[in-house]
Amino acid sequence: MFPIVSGVAMGQGPAALSISLNETSADLVIPMGPALPGGGNVDSGGGEIDVTATAAGGDGSYTFAWTVAETDDSSNAISILAAGTQNAAQYNSLTLRIAIAALPAAPPNPGTYTLTCTVTDGNSDTATADDVITVIPG
Repeated sequence: MFPIVSGVAMGQGPAALSISLNETSADLVIPMGPALPGGGNVDSGGGEIDVTATAAGGDGSYTFAWTVAETDDSSNAISILAAGTQNAAQYNSLTLRIAIAALPAAPPNPGTYTLTCTVTDGNSDTATADDVITVIPG
């Protein structure tokens, strides 16, 4: 004979902590504007890169930490101007700078950046997700 157990199913607890990312666009085209004979810089604006993290599971209290890493820049022309606010669910304050060589140089090649968000709950459990953004000098 087996014992009868009633109530909550055994072995079930809160769902595991998870994270998903929602981006406005995987590509960022930064207009180069009119040709600059002596070269110069063109900067992206705040809000042009916009990724929002959604956490689920865990204990329900969440903190967010974003990092950004350059993963490809074969022209060595794109750099992080300002990393911006990195401790909120929405990451939309990263700005980039494209260095434009003096004419008649060709425009720089596209570059890629990986945005990583780590969410931590009140139990110190973590989950991480990446989003790749392609920066296109246009």
